[in-house]
Amino acid sequence: VRRATSSLCSQHLTRTTRTYTVCVLEFSRAQRREIDMGQQPQDAVAANGNGGGKRPHAVVIPYPLQGHVIPAVHLALRLAARGFAVTFVNTESVHRQITSSGGRHGGGGGDDIFAGAGGGAIRYELVSDGFPLGFDRSLNHDQYMEGVLHVLPAHVDELLRRVVGDGDDAAATCLVADTFFVWPATLARKLGVPYVSFWTEPAIIFSLYYHMDLLTKNGHFNCK
Repeated sequence: VRRATSSLCSQHLTRTTRTYTVCVLEFSRAQRREIDMGQQPQDAVAANGNGGGKRPHAVVIPYPLQGHVIPAVHLALRLAARGFAVTFVNTESVHRQITSSGGRHGGGGGDDIFAGAGGGAIRYELVSDGFPLGFDRSLNHDQYMEGVLHVLPAHVDELLRRVVGDGDDAAATCLVADTFFVWPATLARKLGVPYVSFWTEPAIIFSLYYHMDLLTKNGHFNCK
């Protein structure tokens, strides 16, 4: 199962990198100069004519495993510090793990792990992954991955149509999602916004997945 999953991931990453650049969003040099001159990030956005003075709005969707969520949290905070409005979409099950552990972002914030952080620019939203909270996702890993692939995107789609619709200040300007997902590009097309594939692991791991076909071709990885 692991080999088949790795092969599928390799194929997905190859297709993804041919179409999209894996990157971290950052301001242009002109915007950085204005920030260095003492302007707030929001002022820098307006001065550069971005959206008629409206803040750019990034929707951030981490892969529903804590090791992927933590880098996405840091990215959301950095984007907010740069003047972005952010909608951070987490699953109910991962949220429960974070808040029950009493981590730094979960203490005293109730249902919002970003409470008191991000200057109020981060909107925190929860969706179901299709399974009840009591479902053992570790014990039933394959079933859970099927839900992440086929059920979770429908819940995310429904949420985004409700909270980041077109024609107002809430409209999204980009979708930032974990590279391990296979469906965000379709969702971004529905929203009519750019899709940014966000890789949360070391670059050498990305290179390993990307070149998995060479391991198979040379007989080092026996998976059809």
